[in-house]
Amino acid sequence: MIDHKTIKVWINLYLDGELAGDELEQLKQYIKECEECAKILKQQRDFVDSIRVLKDEMNIDFTDFKAELVKQIEKFKPERKKIFIQLSLISAVAIFLVGVLLFIYFYSQRIDLAEIAVENHIRQINGQLPLEIETSSEIEISNWFDKKLKFNFRLPRYPDPSNQPYRIKGARLVALNNDYAALVSYEMDGRPMTLLVAPPKSAIPHGKRKVNFKDINFYLDSRDGFNILSWTDRGLTYALVFDFENFDWKKPCIVCHSQGTGKM
Repeated sequence: MIDHKTIKVWINLYLDGELAGDELEQLKQYIKECEECAKILKQQRDFVDSIRVLKDEMNIDFTDFKAELVKQIEKFKPERKKIFIQLSLISAVAIFLVGVLLFIYFYSQRIDLAEIAVENHIRQINGQLPLEIETSSEIEISNWFDKKLKFNFRLPRYPDPSNQPYRIKGARLVALNNDYAALVSYEMDGRPMTLLVAPPKSAIPHGKRKVNFKDINFYLDSRDGFNILSWTDRGLTYALVFDFENFDWKKPCIVCHSQGTGKM
């Protein structure tokens, strides 16, 4: 039985163009039968559309705006001091309102990366999200992501490949806020791990527990039986999903912060 939580996640994936196959058909059928979910889909779609419209409308020519403002004030010919005060107040209000709109716009574009990472991890291990490149080479994966992402992402190399405690399985692109994020699939101790990488303007790291290590804030959380470790470093936001029985948050970090890198 599909619950509303799963449907909400599917709606986000659907609006990003990522949902396909049986899940897409199930979502369409569920929307037809559930009035509440249909309402949520409409609200989400209207919100996304309104943000896009807002983004287009915010290309304002403030030169014409200022000239017209001064012209209207001059019609009343108040004292020079009053003109300056009124213009300053109006400009301050205009700047404040634009700042609020920009804050709302950019914050609305940032999503819960942990939730998206877990959803993609589940779909990947269930065979519903096939890898687009299958290789254990960090260099091949880094080169494959070149020109496919709007940010620079290089997969770190383990100092001693012959003693590497994890295995890289491959990678693919995943939809995120009308753009793409990088997904890298790993295996450690026979258990799958998924790393999702995105620019910080699109996602924020957070969790129930916060740990500072090597001047980096790591956020620890758990959802749907999986552990999530998220953090921001060097202009990118990361989310690592795993399900080790004996939870050691430092253990999976080795895929990005291996010994010899100067970080861990």
